Parts: sequence; structure tokens; C-alpha cells
Amino acid sequence: MKRYQRAALIGTGMIGGSLFSALKEAGAIAHAVGFDARREVAERARSLGIVDEVAASIAEAARAADLIVLAVPVRATESICEALAPALSPEALVTDVGSTKREVLLAVFRALPFPERFVGAHPIAGTERSGPEAADRALFSGRRCLLTPAATTRPEALADCIALWEKAGARVEQMDAAHHDRLLARVSHLPHVAAFALAAAVGRAETAGISAGGFADTTRIAASDPAMWRDVLLANRDEVLLALEALDEELGALRRAIAGRDGAKLESLIARAKESRRRVIDPDSEGGGR
Repeated sequence: MKRYQRAALIGTGMIGGSLFSALKEAGAIAHAVGFDARREVAERARSLGIVDEVAASIAEAARAADLIVLAVPVRATESICEALAPALSPEALVTDVGSTKREVLLAVFRALPFPERFVGAHPIAGTERSGPEAADRALFSGRRCLLTPAATTRPEALADCIALWEKAGARVEQMDAAHHDRLLARVSHLPHVAAFALAAAVGRAETAGISAGGFADTTRIAASDPAMWRDVLLANRDEVLLALEALDEELGALRRAIAGRDGAKLESLIARAKESRRRVIDPDSEGGGR
């Protein structure tokens, strides 16, 4: 794998920080420059060794960089690209870590002078924690990273991006951006919306400080970064709304079974949900178990 002489990290939080920590440990980055909208966050990333230098602007970070990683809320992509465009080298690899891809690609094609050097990436990894202190160089080890190259993406840029994520420990897969957004709306974005709603609904009640394991398990992701998830849900609005329709149907069926004291129907719905979960999480298993 090539060694990047100057790598720029735009957004020095947990995901970008984890990637740069992994790449630096692997010797893939000679010098790392960080920029964050909040300079104190970038300074914390520097003190933790995630980046070696803090830039005063996006253009300064991008100048002479041969690798640029955008680790920002997805709806900020276009303004970030506009800011780095004047300083962008035609040979630099540009990638991102966003949870949606269609809107990101549209922003890149509108704002970057060399969109063929951009490769969209979405590592399927993370925690509810945020900030550079949450960075973990092993975060992507053995985890999927979905790349969404466009038809015009340069083959060498795609090859470099594959190698980059593999160096960070990820298992790389490729798919169309629209398919990515449709899939992630159901397996990632919808669960987050459900967790947000569940946490808020329970929060309305007086719980006397009692929290059962089920509440903690199902609402862990409700502690995620609000700004990031605001942008993800708005960027993938249409697909998320379709997924919410399906959730509404399932909740309605459960509500009717409970209201009607229909034990057989309720048991059937729960059994179907259990089987659906198995097929999504472990499609190669034969089912069964407790």
C-alpha cells in the first residue's frame, strides 16, 4: 500500500480519529493534518496523537495533501468540498465516512473540481460515544466498510481507497449509492429512529430511577451525536420514511393484538419478529435456540 505523505482529516471526531489512528499505526501516513469546526476538538486530537498538526482552515489542511478524509455531518459535505476545492491536488484521494451516500455524491459532483478522485465510504462500525477521546485504532478490525464508487470514479482511486480501508482492518464491499441508502435506512437509520422515540417515550414517565436491561440495550444508540443523526435522517429522508411506514404497520399489529387480548396473534407476531432478527443478523444459521 502507498504511504501518504500528507493526509488531511476534516472532522477530528471518533470515526475519523479511529481511521487516522489505525493508518498511522500501520505506517500508511507520514504526516497528518487535522481541521475541525471547533478548533479545541482538533487540538485534543493533536494531543492524543491522532493528527500531528492543526490547520487554521479547510484549504490549509487540504493544501498539498495526497489523502483527504471527510468525517463531518453528511449535509456539510458540499460546503466542505467548496472550501477545499481551491487547494485540492488533482492526484489526491478524497473519501468520506458518511452514513448516507447519494446526497454526498451529488454534493461532491457539484463542488469538487476532480470528483473522479472521490470514493464514498461508509464503515459499518462505531459507538454512541463521540469526540477524539473515543477514537479506537481497532474500531474497524474485521468490520465491513461499504464503498460506493460512481461510474466516473478512477480505477486507481478506487484501488487506493480499498487498500486504505483494508489497512485499517476493514472488510471492503462495493455497492451502488442508491442501494446503500435503501439498505442502511432499514438496518441502521430506522433502529436509531426507534431508539430515539423509545427513549423519549419512556422519559415521559416517572420511572423512579429504575432502568431494566431491555431499556438500556434497546436505547444505547439513542445516546448518539444529535447533529450527526439529524443530517443522516434528513439526507436519507425518502428511504427512512418508507422504513418508518413498515415500522408503523408492525407497531399497529402489536397494538391491536394487545388491545384485543389476542394471545395467539401476539405470540405469532413475536415469533415472526424473532425469526426476522435471526435472518438479518445470522442468515447462515438454521434458527432455533432460546
